[in-house]
Amino acid sequence: MENQYVRYPSGISEEKLSKRLGLYWDKDIQDWELIVSDSGRIRDFIKVYQNELDNDDDKFTLMALIVSSFDDIAPNFDKDNSQLWDVCKTILKKECYLHYATIVYWCLLENEPGNVFPISLLMRDVWEEVKYNFI
Repeated sequence: MENQYVRYPSGISEEKLSKRLGLYWDKDIQDWELIVSDSGRIRDFIKVYQNELDNDDDKFTLMALIVSSFDDIAPNFDKDNSQLWDVCKTILKKECYLHYATIVYWCLLENEPGNVFPISLLMRDVWEEVKYNFI
């Protein structure tokens, strides 16, 4: 069942979002969402996600960037970042079918808690709330 939810950021969406957000993009770039992540712009990224996007590829690609940007500062969130994480978590739960691949990737479910990404434990909380949708 997992294979039907495998998805990767779209190069077309990466280019479009890079132009919209003033981010670096090159057709040969790999892991765009990791390279251009910016924890200082999470609020901007979420605003664009919530108010401007209606295409699933764009939403998936931007969410990958948002989560990667949170990973840069997790788990040491200040109050503002915690509030932004709550917004992101709500989106991830509400649109879990779209973001399944992102959620599972960042959870590193097979790894012990000491051998994960900084954001993994927070993403595991998301997974605990949505996993029954995938059984």
